[in-house]
Amino acid sequence: MGETMTEDGRPSGTRTPGKAALVVGAGVLIGLAVEFHWLGWTSFPGNSCGSRYRPCPEGTTPTLVLAFVLTFVGFFGLTAALAAFTPARPGKAVPGALVAAGVLIALWPGWQAYLWMRGPVLDRAWESGPDRPASVRGVGAWAVGEDGTVVRARTDALVAYDSGSGDRGWVLRAPVRESVCAMSERTVDGIGLVAFARDEKPCGTVWGVDVRSGRKVWERNIAGVTAGHFRGGGGLLSADAGVAVALAERSVHGYGLTDGTVRWTVEPVPAAGNGAGDDVVCEPVTAGTAGGVTTVVVTCGDHLDFHSAHLLALDTATGEELSRRELPIESRPSSAAVLSAEPFTLLVQEEDERGLAAVLSYGDPGDPGREPVTIPLTADEEDLALTAAEPDFAARPVFRAVVTGGNLIVAAAKPGADRPERVAAYALEDGRRRWHADLGTAVVALAPAGRDRVAVLGESQRLWTLTAGDGNRVGEEDGTTVRDLAFRLGHGPQLVRAGDGWVIVNADGGTYPPALAVSP
Repeated sequence: MGETMTEDGRPSGTRTPGKAALVVGAGVLIGLAVEFHWLGWTSFPGNSCGSRYRPCPEGTTPTLVLAFVLTFVGFFGLTAALAAFTPARPGKAVPGALVAAGVLIALWPGWQAYLWMRGPVLDRAWESGPDRPASVRGVGAWAVGEDGTVVRARTDALVAYDSGSGDRGWVLRAPVRESVCAMSERTVDGIGLVAFARDEKPCGTVWGVDVRSGRKVWERNIAGVTAGHFRGGGGLLSADAGVAVALAERSVHGYGLTDGTVRWTVEPVPAAGNGAGDDVVCEPVTAGTAGGVTTVVVTCGDHLDFHSAHLLALDTATGEELSRRELPIESRPSSAAVLSAEPFTLLVQEEDERGLAAVLSYGDPGDPGREPVTIPLTADEEDLALTAAEPDFAARPVFRAVVTGGNLIVAAAKPGADRPERVAAYALEDGRRRWHADLGTAVVALAPAGRDRVAVLGESQRLWTLTAGDGNRVGEEDGTTVRDLAFRLGHGPQLVRAGDGWVIVNADGGTYPPALAVSP
C-alpha cells in the first residue's frame, strides 16, 4: 500500500518521523564534524606541533581525520535527508530545529570520544613573572606540603608560591650584600634551613625559617664552609628529629630546630692509627640526616697533601659518635653529594682522573664492617647522567636521580650519546642494573611520584610515570603530553609534585619563568 494522499496532494505523513530522524542523524554528523575540527585544531600547543620537541597530543591525528570524514559524510547525508523530509514538511523552521537538535545531541558523546582518543594531557595552569631584578638567579627550592606551597630560593631572597594558583605569597629577603649559598634538602616540621654568604666568603649566616609564614625564627653565625664550585651548598645544612645540623669549617653543629639553641658541636679528627699527625686537619664536606643519625663526609689533609676521608655517623640528638668508616678514595673529592640520607647513598668523584667516580650505597650506617655497594658513573652499558650539562641551583643542587624502593633510579646515556635519553635502575643491595627504559628524548628532570614510582619529564614535552621496581610505564605508554612548554624549560629544572599536577622550577628566572605549573 502506498501513502494516503490528502486533498492538497501531499503525503499523509505516516513516514515523517523516520525522515525526521534522518535529519537529526545528519545533524549529529555535522555536530561531530564541527566539534572535532574545533578540538583538533585548538589542541595544538603554541598553535603548532608535530616536531620532535613540540609533539602533538595523542589523538590529534584521528580527531582531525574524523573531522574531515564527518564533514563530507554529514554534508551529503544532510542534503539527502532534507531532500526526503522537505516534501513532507515544507519550510525551514522544522528542518533547522531538527539539525540543531542533532548538533546538540552530538556535543557530549563527541567530547567523550575526543578525551578517549587524546588520552591524558597536562596543560599550563599558571606561570610566575620573570625575576626582578634580572641579575638574580634561582639557587634551590622546597615543596611545603603535598599541594600547598613551593618556595623558590633566589640569590637575594626566598619567594613562596601557591602551587594551586601561582599567587605569590611571602618574600624573605637575604641580609644586605649576602646571597643564599646553602639550603637544607627538605623542610622538617615547617622549618627550613638556609645559609648566606658574602661574595667569595664562607656560608657563615644560618637561618631557621618558618616556611608557612616566611618568618625568620632564629639565626646563628658560624665559621662556615666555602661552597664548592662543583657541589655548591648541597649537604651543608640538614634537619631531622628536632635538630638542625650545620657544617662549619672544621666542625659540625647541632641546633634546636625551632629555636636555634646550641645542642652540640663535634670537631672531626682522623681515625686513630692511620698515621695522621697532629697537624692533619679534618673538615666536613657534606652530610645527610635521617632516622636519628647524621652521616658526615669528612676529608683530612690540605689541598696539596690529601691524607684520608671517612664517613662519620653521629647521633643527631646528642652529637655522639656512633661509627666511622673509611671512604674508598685516595685523592680529594672534586664532588661529593648525598643522594639519599636513608639509605645513605653518596655520589663521589675524585680529582684523580683514574680515581673513584661512582655512587656508593651503604646499608646500615651503624655497620662499619660492611663494604659499600659501588655503582660506577660510567660503564660498558651506559653513562649515568645525574646532573645537567650546566648544573644550576647552587644552594641545593638538583640531581636527575631518585632513591626509592631499594633502587637508584637515574638518567643515563647510551655509549657515545651526548644526551641522556634513558632511565635506568640499579639495585642498592648489589649494584646490578635491574631495568632500563629508552625514551627517545632527552631526560630533563626526574622526581619522586608517590610510593615506589618516579616521574620523568622529557625534552619532547612528555611526562612518564615509571614503577621503581621494574620500570613499567603507568598510564600512557608514550608518556602524557605536557602542552605549551616550549622555550619555558631552563637547564636542569626541578620537578615538584603538587596535587594532581606538577610545579616546574627554573634556575634562570629571567630567560624562563621562575616557576610554572601544569595540571590535567
